[in-house]
Amino acid sequence: MKFHVLKIKSILRLTTDSVQITFDIPEHLHGDFSYAPGQYITLDIDGERRDYSLCTSPLNKEWSIGVKAMPNGKISTKLVFDLKEGNELKVSTPHGRFGIPSKPNEKRTLIAFTAGSGITPILSVAEFTLQTEEWVNFNIFYVNKTENSVMFKEKLAELKAKYPKNINIYNFYTAQNQENFIYNGRIDEKKFDLILNQILDINEVDEAMICGPEEMIITLANKIHTAGIVEKHIHFELFNPSIKQDQVFEKHEDEVKEVSVKVTLDGEENEFIWNREKNLIDAMLEHNIDAPYSCKGGVCSSCMCKVTEGEVNIGDNFVLTDSDYKDGMTLACISRPKTNVLSIDFDDI
Repeated sequence: MKFHVLKIKSILRLTTDSVQITFDIPEHLHGDFSYAPGQYITLDIDGERRDYSLCTSPLNKEWSIGVKAMPNGKISTKLVFDLKEGNELKVSTPHGRFGIPSKPNEKRTLIAFTAGSGITPILSVAEFTLQTEEWVNFNIFYVNKTENSVMFKEKLAELKAKYPKNINIYNFYTAQNQENFIYNGRIDEKKFDLILNQILDINEVDEAMICGPEEMIITLANKIHTAGIVEKHIHFELFNPSIKQDQVFEKHEDEVKEVSVKVTLDGEENEFIWNREKNLIDAMLEHNIDAPYSCKGGVCSSCMCKVTEGEVNIGDNFVLTDSDYKDGMTLACISRPKTNVLSIDFDDI
């Protein structure tokens, strides 16, 4: 994962506790910072890393993120209330796999369920899709506490005004009553059934996206799948996970205590002894290897790598697909050694 020190070009206040931060990317770094809609960047602030999704369409030639101050969130609070234009931050190049394939020559219906700051990658995907797909029908189901807490309210209204026939935005509030009761409260299983009954024809849906809290993703991914959408067409990104690393990882009796591992990263090979008491990321950092990571809990793809020799055990995660497993992919942050010899490649993914 490559980091560059970037200046803050502008800061736009979105709500009382959220902002849009735009970075000034020098022309010679435009190639390094090219991105697909739905990808994110990692900020390294005082040695702590946080992921933030890019919220703009790549066609706009802008690099912006949306940040909401979280309760007890030291980094997010600092970004929302203390950051100034002209300040500098250590920023990674874009990465991540969230999003949908572009199909500009097709007529299709897309749905997106999101809550709070989960709108950021959805907004990037939505704007790009509206710019490039003339016949798309894009539906966003967006949950917030109140109308005043809606991030990117003006931007969403702008997209609706510009593409009135192509996008529909349904706002749900948990702490503000609306005339139609269907829009009051979170989108749980019962609310999803009401949406199918009153708003959405699931038989017309081609792709679905979900970005929000863990419970929302698990509930809606299963409901959408049960309603008839195949798993490969259901895409999700987890924000603010409650699962901790030690809760995610399942212990396995067949793990070995120590293993000789060879790691390929940024074209260099490193060999060291990996103790199963540590995940691969911590083992690499212990041996002064600049491991790519962010969440360290199996909910992002920053540490995705490929097992080219040997086997690992991997805990539950929200990233890898069946195809990834078949290709030998794993997440270093929740991987433990299973065989006595291992080779891991971070470059060939």
